[in-house]
Amino acid sequence: MNAAPARRGFTLVELLVVTGLMASLLGLVVLGMQPSGSSQVRQLSQSLSSAILAAQTRALGNDVGAALILDVGGGSLPTSASNTVFQADVPPFILGGTAPPAAAYASGTNGMPPMFSGSLTLNATSSPVTLALTNADPADLADGYKIRFYSASPSTLPPSPWFQFSPAVSATSGTVSLRVDAGQTINNTCWPSVPPSGALQFQIARRPLKSSPALNTTKQAAIHLSFSGVGSGTWGSSTVGPIAIMFDRNGSLDAVMLLGTTPAPTVLAPTAPLYLLIATVADITGSSSLQSQTSRWLAINPGTGRINVSANIPIATSTPSQTDIDTARANARQGVTGGAK
Repeated sequence: MNAAPARRGFTLVELLVVTGLMASLLGLVVLGMQPSGSSQVRQLSQSLSSAILAAQTRALGNDVGAALILDVGGGSLPTSASNTVFQADVPPFILGGTAPPAAAYASGTNGMPPMFSGSLTLNATSSPVTLALTNADPADLADGYKIRFYSASPSTLPPSPWFQFSPAVSATSGTVSLRVDAGQTINNTCWPSVPPSGALQFQIARRPLKSSPALNTTKQAAIHLSFSGVGSGTWGSSTVGPIAIMFDRNGSLDAVMLLGTTPAPTVLAPTAPLYLLIATVADITGSSSLQSQTSRWLAINPGTGRINVSANIPIATSTPSQTDIDTARANARQGVTGGAK
């Protein structure tokens, strides 16, 4: 009988070749699982759209509305970028009353509607007002940004439009002004009328407060604030601090607040869309967001709150003009994609 041939194992070279192939395949799998900058831009666009829609839903039927707050900078991000978004708690209205204008003028204070030199002045664009608070401390007025007046007797009288409110320092008073950025003028906006009872009540809306995170932070994508803004405006490269996006009880865009500006936050009442440019952190750092096909735009209609998401159509210049920015925003507003993936 012939002896069976001896069984031979793998040689060291064969084992090394197999191990090398397996390591290469594993490396490719791990690399494919890591999100790219472009995929994180898409992810942030979708997550931010969902967070905005959730804020609009919370605002519906809620008199004080609802808000989101974009936190600026942090970690390795420049101050012109944001990738952390918070839900916001909106405090209840500050309530109280004002004295009739004639009685207020006689006592050296200021009532509503405006009265100067003892005469009603209904063509004024702003007026000081003295407030009697019923549910808040004077310090709470520092957070007020808009005010409206109404009559408790009779309660059938419609409330006034919302006016801009600028609180005075350490006093129960402030200045009431037309909301010029919302399109109010003396030709289309009336000051409140004196009711039969002689006194007006007021409601003052307050700025929102940061609450819980609204979405997961992305490491490679962020909102480029330098090219974001309302209408044809941009927030530039300066530090504007956290940015609050407010929706009213109808789900409309009520206000955009630059909470870091001094001496007081800048409050915008949008009549044009709000534009947010989302880009990779590398493009933001290199100031090339508008030159990148990876970037995406979110355009929020101020009246309906409708959100358009579209890819950025790259521009050729590294120093974009206002015309370049306006063209890119027009494409975003119309949902033009330019074939971006």
